[in-house]
Amino acid sequence: MRLWNNFLEFRQRVLSYKVWRIVFSKYTIVTLIFLLYLLLDTNNLEQWFRTGSTLRSQERQIRSYREEIKQTEEQLTTLQSNKDSIESFAREKYYFLEDGETVYIVE
Repeated sequence: MRLWNNFLEFRQRVLSYKVWRIVFSKYTIVTLIFLLYLLLDTNNLEQWFRTGSTLRSQERQIRSYREEIKQTEEQLTTLQSNKDSIESFAREKYYFLEDGETVYIVE
């Protein structure tokens, strides 16, 4: 009981100073507890930021894949529409050649 009384006296002396009143106010204490909860919880702020970063990188990857698909579809329609385009594509991309031709690759 004496220990409790000493604590109450100490608390009263500390709270008498205006700065300490702000520090030990119930709102400050609740805010600090909430911030500690955010930092120490399993779904903490670090995990939240990491997940957001992963999500943004995956969205960028999805956009790039969609652009590749669009380009491939355009190339496919071009190849399906003209026989000469198929031949030129095969020669350029896969180095196809006709009998008696020699291919020189210049890079």
